[in-house]
Amino acid sequence: MIKFLEGKLIYLRAIEREDANENYLKWLNEPQITAGLASGTFPSTLTALKSYVEQKSTDKNTVMLAICDQKTNKHIGNIKLDNFDWVSSTCELGVLIGDTSFWGKGIGYEVCKLTIDYAFSQLNIRKILLAVYANNMAAIKVYQKLGFNNEGTLKDQIWQNGAYIDKHFMGLFNPLKGK
Repeated sequence: MIKFLEGKLIYLRAIEREDANENYLKWLNEPQITAGLASGTFPSTLTALKSYVEQKSTDKNTVMLAICDQKTNKHIGNIKLDNFDWVSSTCELGVLIGDTSFWGKGIGYEVCKLTIDYAFSQLNIRKILLAVYANNMAAIKVYQKLGFNNEGTLKDQIWQNGAYIDKHFMGLFNPLKGK
């Protein structure tokens, strides 16, 4: 295991085929975990998950990393940069902390900060975009703390748990490149 990016609480490494296991599958099929995410609308299978991880880990337009606990080396989630537009120097950020015992401990902030710094300094990205559902207030707070601004909202866009919720689009410019 090679640590790709390292923080105080977590480190990031390349995602591996072995990470597509029953534990990861449980994250995707647990409504509490996927409530604020695009994942989880339909049940996932281990075969589909393995195929997804293999496809993402070999895609040259995706950087998908496993989030691991510094103390135990436990795989607790994933973060990815994808949908790169190399002409406009933009990409999209997505994060999943699947192990709920790590929620509320600053992991989301640290993992996003490491990944954003990598995108800006190493990949020469000018702007990072993301989508977040209005019911995912913890994520919205983290993104705002990181400097993301709401660039638009699709009203009543997502049907979840018997109600429609808004979908926000947020953006963060590389401070070294400007707008």
